[in-house]
Amino acid sequence: MAKILKPARMERCTGCGLCELVASRIAKEKHSYSDSFVQIRKTASGQPFFKAVVDYGQKTDYPEVRDVCPENCFDIVEE
Repeated sequence: MAKILKPARMERCTGCGLCELVASRIAKEKHSYSDSFVQIRKTASGQPFFKAVVDYGQKTDYPEVRDVCPENCFDIVEE
């Protein structure tokens, strides 16, 4: 079974973008929101919550991404 990064508690997300920057640094060796395998987006106009879009075409089970989140929004799970 493969381990993947799973957005588990996105209702806590503040949209800080730390997960995006760490994911980009790990995968592409640069800090870039656009090159990150994790993208944080607003759920809908006027809504207070964010959603995480994870590119599962890349390796995603990096504990650094899970651990950098100040609101503990991510888990690494087996699928």
